[in-house]
Amino acid sequence: MGRRANRVRTAFIRWVCAAALFTAMANPAGAIMITLDGANGQGLLPGSQFSVTVSLDTEDTKFITLMSIGVLFDETRLSYARSLSSTTSYILWGGKGGGGYMKASSTCGGYPQLNPAGCSLRVNTSNQINIDYVSTDLQGGTKNSGTGIQLVTLVFDVLAKPGNAAISLSQTSPGNVLGQPGGQTTTATLMGSGHVSVVPEPTTGLLLGLGMAGLCFGGRRRA
Repeated sequence: MGRRANRVRTAFIRWVCAAALFTAMANPAGAIMITLDGANGQGLLPGSQFSVTVSLDTEDTKFITLMSIGVLFDETRLSYARSLSSTTSYILWGGKGGGGYMKASSTCGGYPQLNPAGCSLRVNTSNQINIDYVSTDLQGGTKNSGTGIQLVTLVFDVLAKPGNAAISLSQTSPGNVLGQPGGQTTTATLMGSGHVSVVPEPTTGLLLGLGMAGLCFGGRRRA
């Protein structure tokens, strides 16, 4: 009888351990994901505009107190249209035990917000836009409020220089950080990077083609 009881107990312990292992594998530790959408290699004409969006998925990570993520772009082919861009005012509600909402920084990107729409270029750069949010209570932090929170819509003007203009996220550029209470920092998975193909305007190509045709036609007549 004692041996049978031992076998049953051993089998039960193994079953509990297997269930715990399965649960741990099915529910991995949370992380933060920040996603850039909108460019996707599209071709645009000089003088036109396009926009990209940046979204946050906390993936169950709680108590975030500070967030600053950079968007890098090719300043030789794109110009940031700050007045047309927009930032979400509030994200990540802290609840009773947290620090209220995380709010878009009033000095987004390092410059005072002269215009309430969008983030400014970071100080001493012309190719980095910082998306800055801070909790009202840096010790309390904020809790997860769901997934797919849109942080910002950034608008760009296309300059008259054909080529491939890269847009990407960065957490390693100067001024970028994800903070938690007590000064702890964390990292994020950055998803998406866009390439915008800047193509010549049709009128330019048409004039060039007509010019070449004219040269060929003139050459034939002289021949």
